[in-house]
Amino acid sequence: MADEGYELETPYALLNAYQNLGMVGYIDSPRDRGIFSESQPKSVYYEPNMANSGAGQRALLWPYAQSLDKLSYAERQTEPDCVSHASRNARDTSRAVQILIARKAESFVKRGATEPTYGARGHGGGGMAPARAALFEHQTGFLIRQKYEAVDLSVYKGSIGASWGRGGVPDTVKALCNEHKVGVIRQIRSIADARDALFNGYALMSGQYAAWEASPNNDNFHSRSSPGWNHAMATVGMDFTKKHWPFNVFFIQNSWGEWNQKPKDWPKDYPPWVAGMIVCREDDWGVCVESEDCYAYGSVDGFPPQKLPDYGAIGLLSNE
Repeated sequence: MADEGYELETPYALLNAYQNLGMVGYIDSPRDRGIFSESQPKSVYYEPNMANSGAGQRALLWPYAQSLDKLSYAERQTEPDCVSHASRNARDTSRAVQILIARKAESFVKRGATEPTYGARGHGGGGMAPARAALFEHQTGFLIRQKYEAVDLSVYKGSIGASWGRGGVPDTVKALCNEHKVGVIRQIRSIADARDALFNGYALMSGQYAAWEASPNNDNFHSRSSPGWNHAMATVGMDFTKKHWPFNVFFIQNSWGEWNQKPKDWPKDYPPWVAGMIVCREDDWGVCVESEDCYAYGSVDGFPPQKLPDYGAIGLLSNE
């Protein structure tokens, strides 16, 4: 049961709540964006050494997370807590790339938890500002799906984060979060910067007022639809090669479960499509940066290795 009285127990119910019932998961907050910008010297993505590195390239990041967690992206929200799911999915994807591509000597251990991030939204209602989530994970930190003495986060329970909204995340939980932080989160302000960030292994989280069709069109992508959703999602890949699609595409991972259909003509050399994924044309994806609430998740403080993962060549990033 959602904290605003919505019944969100199925993918269709989530779609209906966002599209027809006016549910707000993404909150557009210039104030929170300002606070985020003032929180660190480099809050905006500016990487001249990476500029144009993704032009004409592709980066399919979701298989890295799935290679360490087979059920990555399978967790379906049951509250208006999409921002915390989007940030967790971006964070988990980036840290999986760190482990498998940057060969960082650490373990993935478990999927990230969403409840502390959503609990830091600063009010008792539904929805959250992405900048507030980014600031919390950068300054306070995050937890993974396991049982702690202070709180059991082993299984997603959206009502936990919902209940913390008004009073804030308990100090005992924040102390645990302090052990693991997202070291670099940058605001993305252009499609080119988003492309380059993804090409270099940095997944994105964005909040926007926009919607997509559940069924792919005859051109093999999910087109924009109306009315829009006040919603946040993670972007976990892009293909600017124009070898399969004759235009540039981004891959957005939703948190609603099996709400949409796979494009009929899926590239044979691609990893499997993930339930809920939106194949989005570049021009349509532009709304994700126009909102000014798009963030790239960079270095993540990980976990000491328990059993080192296999560092064999996976071959899914085109710059390997």
